[in-house]
This record gives sequence, structure tokens and C-alpha cells, in this order.
Amino acid sequence: MRYCIGDIHGCIKTLKELIRQICLIHKHPELYFVGDFIDRGPNSKAVIDYILELKDNGLRINTIRGNHEQMLIHAYTHNQKITDSNWSFNGAEHTIRSFNAMADLNKTVKYLIPEKYFHFLTSLPYFIELSDYYIVHAGFNFKLKNPFTDFETMLWTREEEYNSKITKTKKIIHGHTPVPFGQVKSQILNKANNVFNIDSGCVFTNREKLGTLTALNMDKLELLNVKNIDT
Repeated sequence: MRYCIGDIHGCIKTLKELIRQICLIHKHPELYFVGDFIDRGPNSKAVIDYILELKDNGLRINTIRGNHEQMLIHAYTHNQKITDSNWSFNGAEHTIRSFNAMADLNKTVKYLIPEKYFHFLTSLPYFIELSDYYIVHAGFNFKLKNPFTDFETMLWTREEEYNSKITKTKKIIHGHTPVPFGQVKSQILNKANNVFNIDSGCVFTNREKLGTLTALNMDKLELLNVKNIDT
């Protein structure tokens, strides 16, 4: 059974609880993730470690790149300091502190993030195509003849576009834009809908109707949702 999980943002305890509940239903699920594993939450490093551990233990894990991973990659490859990067405004310090609580933020990102983790992040594809779904972090630019070449849109768009001529019968699953779980549920229940946003704002516990982590059973179109237990 296949499940797709929304934006985690360093919330390791919540992620573990969601996967525990999934595994109570299906012992050997195949898991997909829409990206944004890092930033804002308390333990980005632990989230990546846990995903790699699940993979090492034989669970079928499929991961894609989010805009937060991309900001880290950009700062790393451009040899930037945290304070000189756009990443600094989007939870970078939380991620760095999860690697080293006493880290000197005046040093470059390349110095602060171990190479193993950088290699994991740069290996992440921008989207996954299946026989029945496209999984992407933010969405696609269907104004282009080939929307699958526009990586910027895949990471950053807030538009939920759909083009049946290009996607055929495949639905799109994405995250990136936090919405209340009730809205996620409404999208799934709407039989005419072909685009599912499963980011229920796990890390945003201070915002009304957000603060949960959602998984979509891709085969049954059923949802699992847990409240944030990290913050």
C-alpha cells in the first residue's frame, strides 16, 4: 500500500507517530514524501536520519526535493554564510542547530552541514512520475510545452494548475502551501478534483486549523492525520 506524506519541517516525533500509525495498518507500506524535510521545526537532522534508517531497514522510501532543501543546497554550493543567504529567513538556524547546538553561524553552510547530508539532498529528484500520479513539492507550469523542465515552479509555485492533455489520467499530489486538514479532506472527497495538496502545516502549531501532519493512502484515497507533538 502506498502513502504520501506532507511537509515535515523537522518535526521528527510527529513523523514517527504518523509512520507508526501507518505501519499498524500496513506492515510494509511504500512511502512517498513531498519534500521540505528541514527548517522551522526542532530536529531536521533527525528527520533525515530517520528516513535514511527506514530505507536501510528495507522500507520502500521515495523522496523528492522541496524549496527548503533547495535553499540549503544553494547556500552550500555558493559557499554562503547563513546570514548572507535567503535561507536565513526560512528556518535555517533551526536546521543548523539540529546538527550542532553550538554552531558558529558566521561560518559557511558548507562547513556546518556534513557532506553526507548534502549528498542526500542533492540526490533528491524534483518530481516523481507514477502510472497514476505525479508527486511534486509545489506544482507544475502547464503554460510550457514541457512543464517537467521548469524546476523553479516545481519548488515554489502557489498555483494548482492541471492540464489533462499532458497529465492524461494522472493526479497530482503536492505540498508547499499549508492548508487546514479540513481543506485537504475536501480535496480528496471531491471526485472531480485532480490535484491534492497534503501540506496541513505540521510545524505551524500557532496558526488556526494548522499544526498537523497528513498522509494520503494513494491506493484508497484515504487520509491519516496526526497533531504535532514536537512543539
